[in-house]
Amino acid sequence: MQLRTHLCQVLFLWAYCLCLPRTPVKTGVSLRPHAIGGAADWSLTAAPLPSPPENELNNAAAQQTLAKYSHLFKIVTPINVDKLESLLKDHPNKPFVDSVCRGLREGFWPSADTSDPEYPVTWDNSKRELVSEEHRLFVEEQCEKEIAVRRFSEPWEADELYPGMYSMPIGVVPKPNSDKLRLVTDHSAGKFSLNSMIAKPEHDDKVQLDNIHDLGHDLLQVCRHLPHLELDLFKSDVAEAYRLMPMHPTWQIKQVVSIGRKCMVDCCNVFGGRRSGNIWCAFMSLVLWIAVYVKGIRDLLGYSDDTFSWEYRGNSVWYAPYSRYLPRKQRNLLSLWDELGIPHRAEKQISGSPIPIIGFDVDANTMSVTLSNERRGKLVSAIRDFAGPSMKKRTHRPLQQFQSLTGWIQWALNVYPLLRPGLSMMYHKMCGKQQRHALIEVSVTLRKELHWLADHIENSSGVFMLRSLSWRPEDADLVIFTDACFDGMGFWSLQQLLGFQTHLPAVAGTIFYWECLAVLSAIHWAASNTDVAIPHRLVVYCDNTNTVDLFNSLHAQLQYNTLLKSAVDILLQSDIDLRILHIPGEANGVADALSRWDAEHALRLVPDLQIAPFEPPPDALGVPVQ
Repeated sequence: MQLRTHLCQVLFLWAYCLCLPRTPVKTGVSLRPHAIGGAADWSLTAAPLPSPPENELNNAAAQQTLAKYSHLFKIVTPINVDKLESLLKDHPNKPFVDSVCRGLREGFWPSADTSDPEYPVTWDNSKRELVSEEHRLFVEEQCEKEIAVRRFSEPWEADELYPGMYSMPIGVVPKPNSDKLRLVTDHSAGKFSLNSMIAKPEHDDKVQLDNIHDLGHDLLQVCRHLPHLELDLFKSDVAEAYRLMPMHPTWQIKQVVSIGRKCMVDCCNVFGGRRSGNIWCAFMSLVLWIAVYVKGIRDLLGYSDDTFSWEYRGNSVWYAPYSRYLPRKQRNLLSLWDELGIPHRAEKQISGSPIPIIGFDVDANTMSVTLSNERRGKLVSAIRDFAGPSMKKRTHRPLQQFQSLTGWIQWALNVYPLLRPGLSMMYHKMCGKQQRHALIEVSVTLRKELHWLADHIENSSGVFMLRSLSWRPEDADLVIFTDACFDGMGFWSLQQLLGFQTHLPAVAGTIFYWECLAVLSAIHWAASNTDVAIPHRLVVYCDNTNTVDLFNSLHAQLQYNTLLKSAVDILLQSDIDLRILHIPGEANGVADALSRWDAEHALRLVPDLQIAPFEPPPDALGVPVQ
């Protein structure tokens, strides 16, 4: 009878594992649910873009200048808005479509609040010296080019701005991964900067960008169905992306470019405006929707001005404007861009495998993503330079530097998804801060966290295997069930019929903390278990949804981050792919009994279970939880 009960319990648990969804499961990678394309589908629920507010339309000084000097303010875009609108006639989010088309015809408003009476009617903050003669000549050359394509107005000379105008300082920066230069206007400079009028996008307003893991999902789906076919990748780049979007005249009047006494109105979207990226990506999300749902270009993904996907090797067609063969889907995409008036250049349209996509070398056939040694070294140096020596006294850095390094690290998480806990203190330090030049303390805790991050990046291969995202729970080498209560913690292994329990450590903690510690203890046991080989694929079941979410997102409040870092350390050291999955409490009876020190009940459920004590990993107990 006991043997029959034991077999029933094991069969039930194994059947439960098998009945879980057979789709790729969320891991510590924190992937979003994948549809045809996140960037394409974002437009389905996006809120309409705003028009200028009433107070700006009633700004007497600005309106008089707009009327008196109307020749300075133009709506300039190469986009065929009528064609765009006709291709979007079946788009389900008509208010959003209408707002984007209105912006292309009348100019976009960057969600600015200009109602603060402390801001002056007219403001000239353009007096900033360029750093070299080379930069001065470059600025003059670029201004002439912008005037020639009508994105800058014809210049005029004056000692003062016209009423209602704002002028921000200009500068020159290198283009990423290039020796070329870029003209920028600093919309964040000074007390009355243009960006200070614009709130950061709320979570629901942020545009969804596709990433390397989304591409990996598509590649895995293709390889699962047609495993023997070779693939190529392609990436297409829009020329002068942000600059294709016109701004509303009531915002153009605040975008005056000044060089000495010479003034010009910038009529278009600028690189560096707080909502500039949102405006561009809102437009591109509609273009992607057309490409995917109207033109039928499968698995098309977008990241700002880059669009990328895969194609079967050899499936190439002639593209007359470039006089060369291109992957069929890439040719179809460029034909759509031609139809809509979106400019592009031949040298920026690449294909093959491997190719660089958003800064990583992606190989569709080895299913690998690589961060080059050079880029890896630069990132590690930047992190260490920012942090300083581990034992150095506290120092301070401006918010702008915090944001820049955080963005760089976030990009690298495409290859290092497990290292997200290394940004916990950075996020905490930046939370609620707006002034880019405000100094923020680089604390000892932050310094240690950044060195932890840099150490892992430096010691890694820089290669991420996309196949690590594709396995299912039933493919696991080891399955563990965990639970915790205020009597203790417990976990057990299905394959080995081994159970473990412990009383709570002598630190303050919530039930959430103990549930997380139980999961972490199970991971450490799996990596150090001498009875069986270290599992390459590990599944841990937990009946606490908050704990599952914490380990899947790898994002936690500071007091829990030590647990995540400890888990990451052992996963990387042991080369374990982890899945943390939820199990209903009623199906988790053995782990529950172990945590309550009810061995009798645990043995009734699994008679052959061997029970032993365990100690939680000591490195995870350094931060008490209040």
